[in-house]
Amino acid sequence: MNQKFSIVSTCRMGAGTFEAKFKPLSLCEDVDKIVIVRKELGPVIPKVLYRVLPKICKNPLMNMLITPFVIIREVKKHKARFILAYHYVPHFYLAFIASIFTRTPYILGQTGSDVEKLAAKPLKGAFLRMVVKKAVYLNVPGNKSLNFWNGLGFDNVQILHSSIDTDYYVPSEAKKEYDFIYIGRLEDYKGVNRIIEAMKRLVGKNPALSLAIVGYGSQEDDLKRMVEGCGLAANVSFHGFQKDIRSWLYKSRIFVMASDNEGLPCALMEAMSCGMICITSLVGNIGDILLDGETGFGFHLSEVDRLCYLMEYVYNNQDGLQELQDRAREIIVKEHSYRSSIELWEKEFMQLKEVK
Repeated sequence: MNQKFSIVSTCRMGAGTFEAKFKPLSLCEDVDKIVIVRKELGPVIPKVLYRVLPKICKNPLMNMLITPFVIIREVKKHKARFILAYHYVPHFYLAFIASIFTRTPYILGQTGSDVEKLAAKPLKGAFLRMVVKKAVYLNVPGNKSLNFWNGLGFDNVQILHSSIDTDYYVPSEAKKEYDFIYIGRLEDYKGVNRIIEAMKRLVGKNPALSLAIVGYGSQEDDLKRMVEGCGLAANVSFHGFQKDIRSWLYKSRIFVMASDNEGLPCALMEAMSCGMICITSLVGNIGDILLDGETGFGFHLSEVDRLCYLMEYVYNNQDGLQELQDRAREIIVKEHSYRSSIELWEKEFMQLKEVK
């Protein structure tokens, strides 16, 4: 493509993940501007403009009735080359509808693994599979997702996911205030209760251990009650949503997750880019970057007792794991830096230059 072009996007994602998606895309030389249709303004990013939907679109039904026409208008107004959608409900469908009326090709971005569960259902997943089939590309987080879609017969799937500013998320010698840290949503599928249960067992051996929980969600009150019930009020602290994630990583020694499912979480990549020792459940595409014993430590959900073992092992041996920490950062720089994401986007754009 010789001329720069515009992209109109419909998406749902929180702070941090949003920047991880759109900052590298905005840095592509071919991209003139990205117009994002959403219910609220987003972070300031060069080349990114926002078309804020009317408040009535907060109603799911009105959202499905109104938003496609807003997208259609923005596509025509900016003469967009592509429509880009992240998160399948409802954004894959919104892009599909807008594409029908504008004859503009669309690219889909998988953010989690729920979309795979629906796509695997013979009847309920039929419409979703048709929408994905008509996309010029479905960008997925990693090899496990790629193999899933290939197994269903899709040949328009490529690995292209969030990336991290590895020049910003760098190792630090800052003073540590917490032994462990969890960063992410406080939802049931995130398995934060498993981390608290592990802390209960570990504090019985070492009463000075500490865990910082950074994030918010529907399970926050339940998790706080669990902490109180386990007698961990002095060991586990809740800090809500934080904009400056890097400073919280710098305050902590060991990053820990225990999710039921994931795509490829940005918080984990940020921690690895900072050279932290990371412990996580090996779900979704996490195994692409966290190689057990090489770039971090992993456990399967069928062996949750191993989470407690790994937290104790890493805490007791953290001074001897520098090579592992170096390899953790190295794999993120190589495969999930802004530079690597820009290269993948530009490759996609080149492959699509004949798409009408």
